[in-house]
Amino acid sequence: MGNENVFALEVRIFHAVCVLLVLCVLVSVPVAYNLHIPHLPLVLIIISGIAGILYYLSRFKGFHQLSAAIFQVFICLGLIANYYYNSGANGPSYAMFLLAFLASVLTSPTKQYFIWLPVNILILVALITLELLVPGSIKTTYLTDADRYKDLVATYFIMAGFAFLIAAYVRTAYNRQRRQLVAQSAALQEANNTKNKLLSILGHDLKEPLASLQGYLQLLSDFDMEEEERKEMNKQLLSMTKNTSLMLSNIIAWTSNQGHSFQVDLRDLNVKETLRSVIELSVSISHKKQISLWRDVPENISVKADGQMLELIVRNLLMNGIKFTPTGGNIWLSATTEGDMCVIRVKDDGIGIPESQQSSIFSINPGSRPGTDAEKGTGLGLMLCKEFTDMLGGKLTFNNNEDKGTTFVLMLPAANIPVTTSKAN
Repeated sequence: MGNENVFALEVRIFHAVCVLLVLCVLVSVPVAYNLHIPHLPLVLIIISGIAGILYYLSRFKGFHQLSAAIFQVFICLGLIANYYYNSGANGPSYAMFLLAFLASVLTSPTKQYFIWLPVNILILVALITLELLVPGSIKTTYLTDADRYKDLVATYFIMAGFAFLIAAYVRTAYNRQRRQLVAQSAALQEANNTKNKLLSILGHDLKEPLASLQGYLQLLSDFDMEEEERKEMNKQLLSMTKNTSLMLSNIIAWTSNQGHSFQVDLRDLNVKETLRSVIELSVSISHKKQISLWRDVPENISVKADGQMLELIVRNLLMNGIKFTPTGGNIWLSATTEGDMCVIRVKDDGIGIPESQQSSIFSINPGSRPGTDAEKGTGLGLMLCKEFTDMLGGKLTFNNNEDKGTTFVLMLPAANIPVTTSKAN
């Protein structure tokens, strides 16, 4: 009936009606011939031929509007001819007019309903009226009552089959189109969710570094410092700026390749090397809050993961620890290999997680608690960590002792990367 990407549903229904009309009329020809109804077989053959030509013009030549208009005119003329040559009101014309009405509803443009549907009704009423007012104008062409019975029964089955096939085609086409729309809607929703998450990642991961940069610059502006202190501060600013710029470049490069949904690029990664910039940035931010960040990430620990996702997860866990650890506190970052899993732990001695929030810690939490220095959060960080961990085939859990800190445990499949050491000359 035509490619659904090229032909609208209305046009494909028109093609189906033409094809089924040709088949049903051709089936009716031997019935009319056996019933010895004069001229009717020839009329049916002409109807079938014209329907085939209109199908060809619309399907293969693209003249749908012209074909649809000619089709309606041709249907009207065909109904008149059938009524005249097939015994008028004593024949099966009622069923044909009703079926033609259905075909007009399915194939006519909506704006033309007021033309073709009334025409169908007016033609039938006019023919019945003519037959009533001018007796003998339309003759009964059946030789016997048995012939009339056969014609009515055969026509009913042919018309019923035609109606069934058209209705089945329309229903199938509608359901297929509805499924496509549902799939497109789901794809658009997924793309929108991905876009929102990517924007959240950018906002969430840049907030803390920028806040720390602002804090350092405020210190430089408000206080007179000795030369050594100023140099140290400038060094901290330069390091943080470089790490933040690198992080931003990596995130933008990664997010630009995500498309409509997050794509996981699993690779064998050295944990210490992959997390180097994340650790340096976290050290700079924790230093501003006078928090000690202890690291125990051996050179020989490797993991199978997406590098950007791993950075995002660990970065968020460290930022979360810094946020909820008071001044002078401690954070521990460690990595070990346990069996076939790489285990990364982020532990702090901060304020912990209230019991009321533990069940929803990995869900969107717009009303997330402020940090120990009144830091504000978006409530998205841990949710993104959990989602990305699941996509990497890992597991993220936490152990909490309220008022004594929290330990987040990230478990991912371990990899086997040979460790190379450089020899000093």
